[in-house]
Amino acid sequence: MIDSDVFDFVERCRKHTATGPLLSDLLETVKNLGFEHLILSGVPLGGQKLAPMVELNGWPAGWFERYVEAEHAAVDGVCIYSAKTLKPFFWAEVPANWSGTEGSRRVAGEATEFGISSGFAVPMLSVHHWQSVLSFASSQKSCKLSTRQQVQLVTMAVYAGMTIQALSNDDEERESPLTDRQREVLLWAAAGKTSSETSQILGLTERTVKWHTTRAREAFGVVTTTQAVVEAVRRRLIHP
Repeated sequence: MIDSDVFDFVERCRKHTATGPLLSDLLETVKNLGFEHLILSGVPLGGQKLAPMVELNGWPAGWFERYVEAEHAAVDGVCIYSAKTLKPFFWAEVPANWSGTEGSRRVAGEATEFGISSGFAVPMLSVHHWQSVLSFASSQKSCKLSTRQQVQLVTMAVYAGMTIQALSNDDEERESPLTDRQREVLLWAAAGKTSSETSQILGLTERTVKWHTTRAREAFGVVTTTQAVVEAVRRRLIHP
């Protein structure tokens, strides 16, 4: 791949108005680097489900369904490591304490049934998630990319991620997943207030505050109030 291919892709990103054409364009472009499949998704944390966080799904037919149904994200070393670093990495570079578990080895083994043997991941900050990752997959047993090719791949991944976020931001008229009261309780939680303190501030019972907090967690599909606060801040629903 030559640099002009990357610049041409970046230029086309500005013209994409839907995710489908963007996915097709990116898949076609990265074939030149030996990748046949890709996925762009938020990185699930603390019991979050993967499916609602996926923004570009270019995985092989059947593999995404298998991955989601088996809840592989919870044990997949590549997915777990993507939440712990912002440095691009080859899948083979995932530290053994995550890649060497029985669950992670099982995921890797099942992936080969769908023509996925190696890959390269580009973690990214995200407005809508704690963190996102664009993961490129290859049927080759190992990825071989020069330093320049890695930079090319990262550049395309970043621009694809920026395009997705821009498309999402264009849809600002969509309803917030939170009610006004849920935003209030998360705002005070972000300020370090307990449920008891928040109840006094808002003139509510502590039980009511806890009820709104629970509904807010459910709206984001997370299990802790801290995670709900992070999601609300990421989505710019509250500004602590």
